[in-house]
Amino acid sequence: MSLKLKLQRSLSSSSEKPIERSDSISSAATVNVNNATLSRSNTELYNVTPTDLVVDGENNTAALGLTLDPADVLTDRTRGWAALIRVLIRHFDRLADAEKAQARSHAANAKEWALPSPVRQLAFTDTSAVNAISAVLKADSTALASQHAAIQKSLEKQTITALDGIRKTLKKKLDVLEKEQKERNRERLKDKEIIVKAKEALTKAISFARRPGTDAHRYSDPWLANMEVKRKLAQAKDKHAARNQKLVDTKADFKVFEANLIRELKVALIGVSTISEIQNHRAAHAQEIEAVLGQLDAEKEWESFCINRLNKSGGPAMFETDEYEGFDDPLVGVIHEGLLSRKSKGLIKSYKEHYYVVTAGGYLHEFKKEKPHPERGETVDPDDTIYLGHCSLDPLGTQDRKPEEFILTEKNEDGKMFQRSSHVYKYIGSSIAITKQFYDAISSVSKVTLGVVATGSTNAVLGRTSTVAKAQPETPAKSDDTKSI
Repeated sequence: MSLKLKLQRSLSSSSEKPIERSDSISSAATVNVNNATLSRSNTELYNVTPTDLVVDGENNTAALGLTLDPADVLTDRTRGWAALIRVLIRHFDRLADAEKAQARSHAANAKEWALPSPVRQLAFTDTSAVNAISAVLKADSTALASQHAAIQKSLEKQTITALDGIRKTLKKKLDVLEKEQKERNRERLKDKEIIVKAKEALTKAISFARRPGTDAHRYSDPWLANMEVKRKLAQAKDKHAARNQKLVDTKADFKVFEANLIRELKVALIGVSTISEIQNHRAAHAQEIEAVLGQLDAEKEWESFCINRLNKSGGPAMFETDEYEGFDDPLVGVIHEGLLSRKSKGLIKSYKEHYYVVTAGGYLHEFKKEKPHPERGETVDPDDTIYLGHCSLDPLGTQDRKPEEFILTEKNEDGKMFQRSSHVYKYIGSSIAITKQFYDAISSVSKVTLGVVATGSTNAVLGRTSTVAKAQPETPAKSDDTKSI
């Protein structure tokens, strides 16, 4: 066989093939070396859409129309840490992919130089300088492949593993905080809806109370409606105060949690700068990492977070102000209140002391011994309520009763069947002065005041006119429909 034919067969059977070289990672994170695809390729690693900002609806306090609760700030802080760790993991995953691609490329080069080449053997002698070039390139490729493989292994086994551990810890913490936030937001939304409904009821009560005639009492006493608004606001504030009290312990626990997190993060990242291959080939980069980590101080981070975020999220601004629509309307006011005795019903009639409130809306409310305190969350639920717009008031000082005693007659003007045409209530104060105070207060809003008083007086608040009889007192007619209580 001729030398030319041998050379042709040698060339056709030679394992020498052109190398497809790629110096950069494609958008799909795929690097081909001799048509081989990286096993770590993952398109999710290269998706840079800022999905970290997406928060579940019930955990999005601002989107729910609620002001930020202090505990929400800690949840947001945890979300921020979790987002940072996810980006760091993707960052070092990509670096590990790049190192793996470099290692494979250099390993392929080393393998290529190690393969026998009949063509080169025929062309160059053993002592040729060309063979020395081949040997140097083979050794350099082998060394570089080893270095890049070592960096890849260090990133995967140390840095990425440590960061993934931090990620899992943050996930557990965030799951707890978000569950609490969801429950807290549900409760706050419910409270908000209740307060809104109470305010709407107040507005409606004021509107009805301003109507002339029988419509005025169709809804509710504005004072009573206002007390309910105050009670609901007080309950919501008490819940907020309880959450703030709990927050003291939560803040202390979170401070320790964050200090541990920062320590673990510094350990994970400092490992990158201490990799010998990186120190040898990327000294400047390693020094930058070390300098940044040196500035990451847990105490300073927590102090800055508290001053600029956490401490600005609490206080009265968390709730609607007490100055809401109708809070200062004249109809929600009280004309007089205090202790007064009413004659009880039954066979043995006796006077029993109760607490009474005469409101500007034209109502007389009876409570057991004292007025409830809505600011303490107490329900304002009167034992009895009389609409004074349907009542007539007998004069004081008649000969048939004590000087401290007066009579109030409630007329049934609703026209309802099977109801008494009137109710008679007898009251007595512990002194003439107390009786006079209640009498004057009731007289100012009752429909009819019998006795010598200012003729034709007008109630400017309610727009109702008190009809007044002249000179001689008028005794209520006795009938089967009249009942003394």
